[in-house]
Amino acid sequence: MRPTGAQYTFKVQDAVEIVRSVRKEPPAHYLFEIDHFASFQSSLTLPYFDSTEFDAEGYKWLLSIYLQGKKEDNGEDHISLYLRLVENLGHGCSVNATYKFFIYDYKRKVYLIVQGLEVQRFDDIENERGISRVLSLSNFTNTSNGFLVNDHCMFGVEVSIISTIAQNARLRILNERRNNIFSWPIQHFSELNNYAYSDQFTMEGRSWKLLIYPRGQGSGEGNSLSLFLSLMDFSDLTNGRKLFAKIELRLKNLRNDPHRSQTISVWYTRSFSSWGHEKFASPSDLHNSEKGFKLDDKVIVEVEVKQLYLMKEN
Repeated sequence: MRPTGAQYTFKVQDAVEIVRSVRKEPPAHYLFEIDHFASFQSSLTLPYFDSTEFDAEGYKWLLSIYLQGKKEDNGEDHISLYLRLVENLGHGCSVNATYKFFIYDYKRKVYLIVQGLEVQRFDDIENERGISRVLSLSNFTNTSNGFLVNDHCMFGVEVSIISTIAQNARLRILNERRNNIFSWPIQHFSELNNYAYSDQFTMEGRSWKLLIYPRGQGSGEGNSLSLFLSLMDFSDLTNGRKLFAKIELRLKNLRNDPHRSQTISVWYTRSFSSWGHEKFASPSDLHNSEKGFKLDDKVIVEVEVKQLYLMKEN
């Protein structure tokens, strides 16, 4: 069994925490396609370009795209995406909204969604909000990731206005500073096939498995060890229910040197129940005994679930 969701290796470095997820459906409000990216980029005289106006939730907006990053917001060497309110609200008026930015993955035929966790306030003075480090340029231009293919790419945005009265969903904390750690010692590592699952384990009343690809999967195939955390019981994630998780995946160092670790924040759903890193560790690091990650053909991988929230309809 292969992971059901598309996995990405991108590291979040924004000042505010953001969440990445994927879905097949396009954005509800606006989608912008660039047919000849290289020539379009070279023709720009400003560090950004604006989309045409579009309507969303009863307001008019623009999508601003910084192809080299918005440097004043620490977005160097990244794609920066911003949402701008283009109509005057009047003195003292404001709009509270959340937004999702979309980048199409031609390879997996899904949209990468990047969204902030905080509600943003738009008014006549502060009329632009966004994310400065949506995706690194190296990940965007790497054709194996699927975002820029045959000089084509697509960006989109979806807007939700937040009412003063919560109507649809609630977020319930499932764990709070608990020691949710699972370690998987793998003996005879070199004898593993293309992939392997750990034994099933339980955290916060849910069943999980670690999933490892010794020779890599996706963009890491043939050049990395890939590591994922798979949710095994997701039958109740229907009708808007989904599980937010902040997890840290680790490759333990057996010489008591620093471990190799990566932290991600993701949404688990029925459609995307497996998340992790395609390029978790290189073969040169893994198989070099002096590095200490594999000794006597033994490897230990580990996961710590740092935060877990359940979102469900009221």
